[in-house]
Amino acid sequence: MKKAFIILLNFVVLLLGISRLHAQTVSGPSGYKVKDLGIGPGDYTRSLVLLHEIYNGTLLGFNNTVGTITAFRGNEVAGSRMDVAQVNTTSAYNRIFGGVQSVSMEQPWKLKTCVFQGKKYLALEPSYSDAHYNWSFQFAGWANSTGESLLCVNYMFRGQPINQDLISNIEDFTANLIETHDVTQMNITGGLNIGTETVNTDYKLQVKGKVRAQEIKVETANWPDYVFAKDYVLPSLKETEKHIQEKGHLPGIPSAEEVKNNGVNIGEMNAKLLKKIEELTLHLIEQNKMLQAQQTEINSLKIASKSHAN
Repeated sequence: MKKAFIILLNFVVLLLGISRLHAQTVSGPSGYKVKDLGIGPGDYTRSLVLLHEIYNGTLLGFNNTVGTITAFRGNEVAGSRMDVAQVNTTSAYNRIFGGVQSVSMEQPWKLKTCVFQGKKYLALEPSYSDAHYNWSFQFAGWANSTGESLLCVNYMFRGQPINQDLISNIEDFTANLIETHDVTQMNITGGLNIGTETVNTDYKLQVKGKVRAQEIKVETANWPDYVFAKDYVLPSLKETEKHIQEKGHLPGIPSAEEVKNNGVNIGEMNAKLLKKIEELTLHLIEQNKMLQAQQTEINSLKIASKSHAN
């Protein structure tokens, strides 16, 4: 009985220890806040939201901004507009990291660096439109700064710099964070741009730069096996030569200028190239038949010549 009681007591102590382990508070950066940043810049005005101070040659304390900034416009006399930016930035010691994701009806929000009253900052540039956001910028998240934090500063009005005595050296910041989605499948129902912000609704995917893949499958119809049909009219080599002389490229194949301006459809181009290969194959078969017939005739003439000589 005493042994059973000791076992039960040890089990209770173990449970209490697990409970305390799960209930402990983990220390870390403070600074969670919900903040009204004030009404956004007026009409025809560009601004920056100073996020936090960043390293500028002197070792720096802890700075960060991790959270969401919203911006809205709209009422009975103002057109509706909505922007949401998710900010992830930090700077401490001698390093700077940052990235931003934005949902916008205009241009994307961008990270910038600037100098404000002698200190260097990481800042966020809201999406611009001539008509300003008439509802306050709102921030919710963690923000810590050894300088200004979440301060909105106007720097341009109607294309002309303003507040140059306060803010200067505005430059793009190249995002240097890696975002990973570890999921079974990711679905994107709209278009996707990689390396470009140019929108072209004719394409679901646009890539500015090189693409490397282990395998690409292009589905296409009207594969040119019809070239081998008995009723197919094979263009003569003379017709092809005339077209090349006049146009400078093969019949049915886009010119260099067309490719430069419009690119090529891989599936369509492969079909066109195959068609040319098949036509060339038929010409080679005909040429081979002619050569064989000529060789047969030559052989016959040789035999006849030998017989005549004898």
